[in-house]
Amino acid sequence: MNKFISYLHHLKSNWAIFIGAAAGIHIGLNEPQLIKVVSPLGQFYLDMLTMCVLPILLTAIALSIGRLLNQPDSQRFVSRLSWVFLGGIFAASATGTFFGLMFNPGSHLDTASLDAIGNVIQDLSAVDLAVDLNAPYQPPKDSSLLQAFFFTLVPSNIFSALANGYTIKVLFFAILFGFAIGTIKHSVAEHICTSFEAIYSAFSKLVQWLMYVFPFGLCGLLAATLSQIGSDAILAMIKFIPVVILTFIGWFVLMCLVLWHRTGTFWYSLSALKEPITVSLGTANSMASLPSALNALTDKFGYQKQKVDLLVPLTFNLCRIGPTLYFALATVFVVQIYNLDIGLLTVAVIIIGSVLAGTATAGSSGVSMLTMLTLVSGPLGLPLDAVLVLFVVIDPIVAPFRVLAIVHSSCAIISVVLPKPDVQQNALSEHPQP
Repeated sequence: MNKFISYLHHLKSNWAIFIGAAAGIHIGLNEPQLIKVVSPLGQFYLDMLTMCVLPILLTAIALSIGRLLNQPDSQRFVSRLSWVFLGGIFAASATGTFFGLMFNPGSHLDTASLDAIGNVIQDLSAVDLAVDLNAPYQPPKDSSLLQAFFFTLVPSNIFSALANGYTIKVLFFAILFGFAIGTIKHSVAEHICTSFEAIYSAFSKLVQWLMYVFPFGLCGLLAATLSQIGSDAILAMIKFIPVVILTFIGWFVLMCLVLWHRTGTFWYSLSALKEPITVSLGTANSMASLPSALNALTDKFGYQKQKVDLLVPLTFNLCRIGPTLYFALATVFVVQIYNLDIGLLTVAVIIIGSVLAGTATAGSSGVSMLTMLTLVSGPLGLPLDAVLVLFVVIDPIVAPFRVLAIVHSSCAIISVVLPKPDVQQNALSEHPQP
């Protein structure tokens, strides 16, 4: 039995994950007949992980806020959190704008790229796609955007929100419920907290078990994703895609330096976040990375569990680093395609608009998330509708890096908000010297 368990642990090793990823890439690019065989494995893994995420989100947020309100330093803690959130998201927007202006991905495109852009738009800009892209975000008549925003926050039925996976609604309910727990009689509140802690622990254990099938799920997810990418789309965005990937890598390195400064160790902080990094790249789903990020920050870095349980879901949902950086870069690309002059006022509109658009993506993903680009393009007078389809087509390539920026940046931001941990002691306890 012990030997069997030791073999199972190999499925969580770096080699198993690498082999699963390599197999998925090979099948997605070279073996289309096998995609129907392996893609259900990826969908099964993602569905199982999603099943666990919302209960963890609900219990972690409500439990943490309820207990945090009883601490004397809670007001100073929330104030520091707000400033770090604002600084991080504006820095991401400025970084995306800077890289777009430096590399000019939308300028001086060759004839082949311009022809490919025209072909993709002509082939994919069908009426049904245009309506599908824009319909969810048409504001209702005689109502303000602010009113529409609040309607998207408040769940009329929390069980329906949980069943349909409305993350932002569950988050809003959890915050309110947490404040309610923090204001009722302590003895009664502690009973609720104990029950929530048991639910949280049970679902966290399920997530740990799921990591044994992660290499198989990663293989299926990568194979299905790569099979959807067409050569025309890659040719159309031949300059944009490498610049996007390079920008996200540059931001990743910057966040690694932040973690190094806060923890005092570079390689251990990178190794400790291996699991959330891998899950975010493999699933292109930030909430799927939530449990592994919680475990890494508490078990590997040694941060206080109560505050980590509060900060990680909040940062994932409110401090949208990945979409903000991408929107800034994409807007600069569209401006360059239409050969518009970029002055200081335009740069300011791009940076501020990208922050607003990125924040508005909380609870959305995929095509619905990309439509938020209109919040940036609208003030600039850019006709985004025609070019938006290009971003939709290349999204399978970009999405994993965008999600990685959300997950890894959240961990770096949390390291700035919380007191410095004794990471070197944790590293020695995991790998004791002989």
